[in-house]
Amino acid sequence: MEIKTTDLLVKTGNPKVLDRTLNMIGAAVVGAPDYRKVDDCYIVRCFGNADFIKFAINNQGYGEVVGEYNPLEAAKGSE
Repeated sequence: MEIKTTDLLVKTGNPKVLDRTLNMIGAAVVGAPDYRKVDDCYIVRCFGNADFIKFAINNQGYGEVVGEYNPLEAAKGSE
């Protein structure tokens, strides 16, 4: 079985707390302990159902999902 990963851009006030919370539901903030940021958002890597992770972040008050992050697409935009 293949596990699909999705990277999200998330605005949050405390990436450490977000990371600990998301670890319990199949996701992680990238780059602990010096969490990586892109466009003032943290990168959250989801292992599995990204829609559920988005729902949890947005509706449980963990932060705000700004969009998906694709480093290859981001690199194209900087050319």
